[in-house]
Amino acid sequence: MQKLASAIAKELESADHYAVYQPELDRVWPRNGKRRQALIEKFAKEHSWRVRHYKDGFVVIFDKEPPSKRN
Repeated sequence: MQKLASAIAKELESADHYAVYQPELDRVWPRNGKRRQALIEKFAKEHSWRVRHYKDGFVVIFDKEPPSKRN
């Protein structure tokens, strides 16, 4: 999970978003229904990102949490 977090952080330094596709998602978060989405959203929040788009079985798009929403 740390490797994925590092890749996302590096990309978001210069890009508006980062897409993670199914094969990589399955390695980090095995498919288990609604709980999977909650775990992904928790991961994003822990890194001050947000889940911009989630399509189970296909892709998650992360972006930076707007400054007004950061803790």
